[in-house]
Amino acid sequence: MALKPITTATRLSTVAELIGIDPHELEDAFVCEEWSAELSTGLLRLGPETARLHDIAGTRCGIMDLIQLYEPSDWPKVLLALEEAATISTTFSFATTIRPGPDLYRPVFCFGQSETADGAGGIIQGTFAIARLCLETTSAKRDRLN
Repeated sequence: MALKPITTATRLSTVAELIGIDPHELEDAFVCEEWSAELSTGLLRLGPETARLHDIAGTRCGIMDLIQLYEPSDWPKVLLALEEAATISTTFSFATTIRPGPDLYRPVFCFGQSETADGAGGIIQGTFAIARLCLETTSAKRDRLN
């Protein structure tokens, strides 16, 4: 079962529009990689940089492995988006942050579409856009870190 391919330029342009950034600046500010999930197994296949930024060894993982570094208050919305995509053919998106350390965050945007098959499986394909730089949070300010 294969989804209709979307050209990389079109996909990245859509991602840039949804994030609110100039498409020409997108790849300078974000790591953009495709990902997929085979619904019959529940395993996700990530790009190497996406896996590294999610602190996942290898490029295959489960959903709980994927969200382990996300802001815990965002877990329900991420799980709901992925659960809906696994249940019905749909498009979806979510935004969250990876928390690599105390007072650090890295914005994450995920966009995808699913094609399900009569309860027997299907596929989800999407794009992650993950900020290249971490941001620091303090009680009064947020600054970029190198």
